[in-house]
Amino acid sequence: MTTPQIIAQVVLPITLAIMMFAMGLSLTPNDFKRISVLPKAAITGIMMQLLLLPLIAWALILIFGLFTTIPVILSFGLLILASCPGGATSNVISHLAGGDGALSISMTAVVSLLVPFIVPVSLSYQLSWLGGDTLNIELPILKTIMQLILITAFPVLLAMLLRHHFPKKVMALEPAFKKISGGIFIALVIALTITQWPQLKTLGIEVVILCLSLCLLAMLAAYLTAKSQGFDIPTQKTLTIEVGIQNSGTGMFIAAVLLNSPELALISLLYGLLMNIPAFTLIAANYVKST
Repeated sequence: MTTPQIIAQVVLPITLAIMMFAMGLSLTPNDFKRISVLPKAAITGIMMQLLLLPLIAWALILIFGLFTTIPVILSFGLLILASCPGGATSNVISHLAGGDGALSISMTAVVSLLVPFIVPVSLSYQLSWLGGDTLNIELPILKTIMQLILITAFPVLLAMLLRHHFPKKVMALEPAFKKISGGIFIALVIALTITQWPQLKTLGIEVVILCLSLCLLAMLAAYLTAKSQGFDIPTQKTLTIEVGIQNSGTGMFIAAVLLNSPELALISLLYGLLMNIPAFTLIAANYVKST
């Protein structure tokens, strides 16, 4: 195996599992029960993550397709991204941007357990609608469910179990473990960017525009929906971030490992880099406002 293949097919799944484990260390059963405290906000956010994002991705594909030819591989990449709701990264961004941290964590906790079961079925049908079977890009539903459970849901549940039985030790180790896992993921992104830089440069400006459009439109739609529902400002910020910030790590895993397509993984990688632009803008705005 080449270095890029080792990074994508070995290091990436391990890193994603470590990040999900680190997130699980911060979760308790109360994070799931908390949904009942703010059911309207949480359910609205989760529905937007699971339903609104794919609709926006399809709308972008169809609208841009009226003016230019969009490579099928790019359309696949957008659909994969739209099927991977935000993970631990969105929790940190929500907190720094002045959002409702408890709501963010609760949504992530629920979605992280739903994704392995919902995404494989939904994404498999969406890819087939775009002709994935003719390009030998097919997502085996059962295999995908099992691998996503192993890489995402299982580490979360294992970490929660450890926290339940060894609360003091886990709470003492949690901050350091989260920093280490975050550092590993950043190193992975840097390594992927360096090894895939020649390919990234060939993606073209239309890929950048589509990725940014998906992120910004998702954020805008979530903000307007949250505002129309009368939610307070912290809740509006949280839903905006949770819907717009995608789990690029899961997207890269689905593309590189499950679909065995490094080219598809590049789109998730690029999105993971670009989504930091609006994220940092929200954090900076909150910092300026609070000073």
